[in-house]
Amino acid sequence: MKRFLILNLCIVTLFASCGIPTIKGLPEYKTEITEYTNPYFSNPTTDYIYKAKIKAYNNDFGGILIIKKIEDHKHRIVFTTNFGNKIFDFELLDNEMKTNFIMKDLDKKIIINTLKRDFQTLTQERNPIHKSFRDNEGKIIFQSKTKKRFNHYIVDEKTQLLLQIINTNHSKEKITITFSKVKNTIAKNISITHNTAPIQIDLSFLNQQQ
Repeated sequence: MKRFLILNLCIVTLFASCGIPTIKGLPEYKTEITEYTNPYFSNPTTDYIYKAKIKAYNNDFGGILIIKKIEDHKHRIVFTTNFGNKIFDFELLDNEMKTNFIMKDLDKKIIINTLKRDFQTLTQERNPIHKSFRDNEGKIIFQSKTKKRFNHYIVDEKTQLLLQIINTNHSKEKITITFSKVKNTIAKNISITHNTAPIQIDLSFLNQQQ
């Protein structure tokens, strides 16, 4: 009996330790919404132009990042130096990414795959809801499944602003995207933080037309 109780305790402890920190302990929230729409980068008439700082695997880059919705489900993402020299040029279509150009220092599979996941998470517009949760600070968390991970869209219940997207596996937070100074569905400041890789991206909006 003692051995049986110890075994059960170990199993409970194991499953408790595998909970996603983003939603651990939060009650599920009933909602009629079946799809969450990310409002950022969804307007095809807007050029989203940001001053960008990217740190990736001991490489530091500064310049201009342009994100443009060119078709439904399709974005083009171009990063250049301040002098206009191209650092990378990607096209995202759903879960596929076409690399039009990437400079030699970044042309590594691990970096390309990481940037692909970052920008897919950042720009993916329509996201089927798997589960919803509610915390004690007035936030709703919409959980959406990706291929092997989850995206959690953290929304202020009162203002309906999207505050963060947290990308996780079944037990760990992998990527945190934080939006601030939002105006007219444009996040003026965006930070992309990796919890398990040496990559940090900081964006500050530059387009003065908005």
